[in-house]
Amino acid sequence: MTHLAFVIAKKGKNAETATDPNDFVFHSDYNTFKIIATGTKEVTLIASTNNQSFTQAHNQRFIPLIAGFAKESTLDQVFLPNGGNVNFYGVKAGYDISGAIFNYISANITNITFNFSNTSASNKTVTIRYYVLEKVN
Repeated sequence: MTHLAFVIAKKGKNAETATDPNDFVFHSDYNTFKIIATGTKEVTLIASTNNQSFTQAHNQRFIPLIAGFAKESTLDQVFLPNGGNVNFYGVKAGYDISGAIFNYISANITNITFNFSNTSASNKTVTIRYYVLEKVN
């Protein structure tokens, strides 16, 4: 008996013979997260203030899983939830954060919530890139 599946292989991969899930853009046999929406949001973190929340409508009829990262306007690197923006890192010096801390991302039935703290004495502008992922059954 032949097994039927809907598959889209990545460029250079054979959809009929590939067996690694990473070889596919989509495979109906694998219950993987799909990005259904993405966006950016620019926020200003008030100096010396903890737990600053910002919301964005996700426009879904369910509570989606959200992934994302942030970037300070004056720095080149990005940083993830549950972490701070690292200014520098050295074996002897350790690391130092800029003051911007991305506490978490969460979602409810209507909105995405981005929560930050700013331990710096100056305001910081941060751009958040977020991904709304489909509900996996």
